[in-house]
Amino acid sequence: MISGDEAKLRILQQIETVSGSISLVHVDDLCRAEVFLAEKEAVASGRYICCSLSTTAGVLARFVSVKYPQYKVRTDRFSGSPEKPRVCMSSAKLVAEGFEYKYKTLDEIYDDDVVEYGRALGILSY
Repeated sequence: MISGDEAKLRILQQIETVSGSISLVHVDDLCRAEVFLAEKEAVASGRYICCSLSTTAGVLARFVSVKYPQYKVRTDRFSGSPEKPRVCMSSAKLVAEGFEYKYKTLDEIYDDDVVEYGRALGILSY
């Protein structure tokens, strides 16, 4: 949303349309979950969903536009997006194993490191 890449914005809208939400997890939590399950190899089996927050494109666009006003995120593009996700991905199996998410809110997940990384890659301007 911050980069304004039209192709990626269309993909994000399609994800929300098909799945009923935008599922998010901080990369640190994802890595921690992988190590957590690897260390529980004898108990953990099958597939696990690692999603600490389900939201919508509209909510995400408004959040990003307020947090990073310098990027002029077009919130109007997502005016048809529902306010609440139709579907929320459940990490119940992962949590039942004893895993705890460190990053649970949009502000924690979408931290300034994301923007700094985008700047370092040249995707975002300073």
